[in-house]
Amino acid sequence: MSLRDKIKAQIGTSGPLDLYARFGVRVNPFPTASQTANNPHYRLPADDEAESRIVSFLRDHKSQVIVIEGTQGVGKTNFLNFFENEIQAALGELDGYYIVRYLADPEASFEGTVRRLFQELGVEHLVQLAEKLSVNSSALDQARSQDMRSALSHLMEAGDQGSCATSMMEWLLGFRLLKSHRETLGVQSRLDTVESKTAALRDLVLVSSQVGILKGIVLLLDELEKQDGVLGPTAVVRYLSAMRAIIDALPNHLFMMIAVTPDAMRRYSSALPAFRSRLQNQITLSPLTSIEEAKALAEFYVDFGRKEAEKSKRTKAGTKALISSQKIESTFDELSKLAERRGDSGVRHREFLHQLHVLAEQAIQNAS
Repeated sequence: MSLRDKIKAQIGTSGPLDLYARFGVRVNPFPTASQTANNPHYRLPADDEAESRIVSFLRDHKSQVIVIEGTQGVGKTNFLNFFENEIQAALGELDGYYIVRYLADPEASFEGTVRRLFQELGVEHLVQLAEKLSVNSSALDQARSQDMRSALSHLMEAGDQGSCATSMMEWLLGFRLLKSHRETLGVQSRLDTVESKTAALRDLVLVSSQVGILKGIVLLLDELEKQDGVLGPTAVVRYLSAMRAIIDALPNHLFMMIAVTPDAMRRYSSALPAFRSRLQNQITLSPLTSIEEAKALAEFYVDFGRKEAEKSKRTKAGTKALISSQKIESTFDELSKLAERRGDSGVRHREFLHQLHVLAEQAIQNAS
């Protein structure tokens, strides 16, 4: 069969209907190794622990740092993506404003993360803050920095608060300090270091929470181990120190979920022991260690694919298995041997699902 014929069989008018009629799905339900986002989330015992931490933070607003530790391919990105969506959905039903920021690939300097948080707040937040401070100026006492108190005071009294707030945002982002900034805001120093930006963020968060327009910041950092590969030892310590500084600066209103591999965690702990002491809340994601776990994961993806297909059903769903139980077992056994030779404690989810994708694709194309 030519490529043209294969494409016509798979994508033609009858292709999707035949697929649904045979297997009850409309697409291959298993992700490839390169498809790391937008995958369904298979619930684990770790979910309960993460949910407990999130609930306590939203209830008490006491800062928490959760470390999601696991080797490459065990589902850390999927875990963070899932909880980003869960948190966003939950916050929609709560009073008060939260910042929720997921960073898939941390920047080389933590200063970039702080800048993003300022940008997330935006100019409108500064204008709203000035309006609240005009009736509750005592909240300014939460700011330690004289420059921050001066900037907020000038913003309160400005005739054109929008323009003044824009100047203040430029100052917060570390722009070159101009005469106009000094005159408009009364500030004397440029925020040109991660330490100065962190201090400014702390002041802004505390003042904003005091007047009731910011409840907290939720920061999800994925693949923190990449820092070790792109930065030198000194830069890594600087990055970790900046993370530690923001954790220490905000004992309230900060929730961080950090995904990292065990090897990177050990190296970071050795490079900066004080950083490790802030990361006591640890949730471990483990590879697949039994055929029962593997089958349950495979069944979950097939069931999810069938439920999605039912939403647009136009004919009776087929019940033919995409992959036999025997093939799932043999796939898991082969990958277990590979994992043992590699020194892994089990089969990585990503590799297992990729192999199931290959097998399912064979079944789909053979059925056309």
